[in-house]
Amino acid sequence: MSDVKTTTEKMSSLGASATSPVDQLINEARPVFSRMTDRVKDELHELGESGKEAMSDVKHKLQDEARQVRVKTEHYIQHEPMASVLIAAGTGAAAALAVSWFMRSRQH
Repeated sequence: MSDVKTTTEKMSSLGASATSPVDQLINEARPVFSRMTDRVKDELHELGESGKEAMSDVKHKLQDEARQVRVKTEHYIQHEPMASVLIAAGTGAAAALAVSWFMRSRQH
């Protein structure tokens, strides 16, 4: 009768025999996961660096365009002073009208 195991003993021995292969698989998988983690970190770092470079390029392009607009505006003002004054006056009047309209709409 000592050969007959109880259900609890059978389950315990089954659990012990299943745990060993699972532990072995986990131990074998650790280096793979470590390499994958390192690769992901490297890719994220490279992505961040390329993003920084892209932002720097955009910044320089915007600065160049702003400089070109400034030079063209100065050139236009120097060669067409009367037209420049009229454009500035019209822009100011339009801005004043927009502010006036906005203030009236907020009061109602």
